[in-house]
Amino acid sequence: MFNLSNQEKITIILLLIVIIIGGGIVLSKNINKEDNFTINRASDISENNPALQKEIPPLIIHITGAVKNPGVYQLKSTDRIVDAVKIAGGETEEANLDLINLAALLKDGQKIIVPYKTYSETGDETNTNSYKNVESVYSSSSVSTSAKININTANANMLQALSGIGPVLSERIIEYRNQNGFFGVIDDIKDVSGIGEKKFEGIKDLICVQ
Repeated sequence: MFNLSNQEKITIILLLIVIIIGGGIVLSKNINKEDNFTINRASDISENNPALQKEIPPLIIHITGAVKNPGVYQLKSTDRIVDAVKIAGGETEEANLDLINLAALLKDGQKIIVPYKTYSETGDETNTNSYKNVESVYSSSSVSTSAKININTANANMLQALSGIGPVLSERIIEYRNQNGFFGVIDDIKDVSGIGEKKFEGIKDLICVQ
């Protein structure tokens, strides 16, 4: 149909090759742009959508005692006891926050008992952290028979007034309270390392919980 010379045929072939190569380059650039957009878009979605980020399971804790709204609450794994007190409506006027470690990290399933202030018969507060006149309540050799030591509020000096409880065990008792909350019954003190049945029998009539 067409009578083309060899030179014209070669020219046409070269043009076709140039067109094919040029089209391939353009197509390759478009594909790379789409891939980069897809990667960047996926990254943006992951960063802006918390549901796609790694989820850290929440903690479930039970807080009771001298707070306005005691109950079971869900908090973050990075929260501390002070956050639990806040979510429970804050402490009441009768709370004694000096007896708990507000900076302690929470644990799943933990029960936190915020202590109440306690008062003597004269109206003085008795469960503060500072006991200047321990000797007036407890003799140097034995515990007064007219009063029991509250193992939920006693400081180290008062705990050491108990038979068989020295500096090491008294610190363990306080550490146990800070980590696990107050003792529910006096028998719970046996959960403290170093306090077995025999030692408990020697102090059970001298201790109490509130």
